[in-house]
Amino acid sequence: MRKIVILLVGIILLGMVGFWVYGLVKSNHVSGDLSIEKDHAKSLDVDIEFGAGELLIEGGAEEWVDGYIDTNVKKWYPSVTYKNKRDVGYVEIHQKMKGFSVMRKNRNDWNLQLTNEIPVNLDVEMGVSEAELNLAGIRLRHLSIDAGVGDTTINLQDDWLDSFDVEIDLGVGDAEIHLPNDIGVKLSVSKGIGRIATEGFISKGKGVYVNEAYDHSETKIDLKIDIGVGDVKILLAK
Repeated sequence: MRKIVILLVGIILLGMVGFWVYGLVKSNHVSGDLSIEKDHAKSLDVDIEFGAGELLIEGGAEEWVDGYIDTNVKKWYPSVTYKNKRDVGYVEIHQKMKGFSVMRKNRNDWNLQLTNEIPVNLDVEMGVSEAELNLAGIRLRHLSIDAGVGDTTINLQDDWLDSFDVEIDLGVGDAEIHLPNDIGVKLSVSKGIGRIATEGFISKGKGVYVNEAYDHSETKIDLKIDIGVGDVKILLAK
């Protein structure tokens, strides 16, 4: 009888260990590379939906889009689609995540690179995130950012050759937006209970600000910001 009990306990323990190892392997091996290969597209429309975690977007991709997804929850791995219609490449990188409280000890980090070679319309929607968007080098034609909860850094410091417009909707959290000093920048700001620092800009009234280069620069950035709750710093390059 004692041998039978010991045998049963051993089987149960082995089963528990096996289940634990399976869960560990299952949870830690769902990360991987992401790539959208070049084709004959002459411009890109890139739509990114990010649930929760840490997000980095920058330029310098060898293909249209390169990247690495690091998550330990299989169902969080994003769906990636690409279609080319009349020489416009449509990129969708979407993540479905139900309930942000499930993050806890789970991991969800994205590192995405976009091409510097052709014009890009970029639309980024974030849930609960720590986000860094280092967009220098990308040939932006339009930029839209919807930040939910978390801190966001957006770097637009570059020697831009073409004008473009930017729409940023900030929810709850602090943000830093880095802008060039020698290219015309116009800010149109609407805010809730957040605060904004606009050192180096000239107020035109009714939430409109311009930098000194705005009146004589051929290349211009038209930036509209909707601030929710948090502090926003607009930083001109020195």
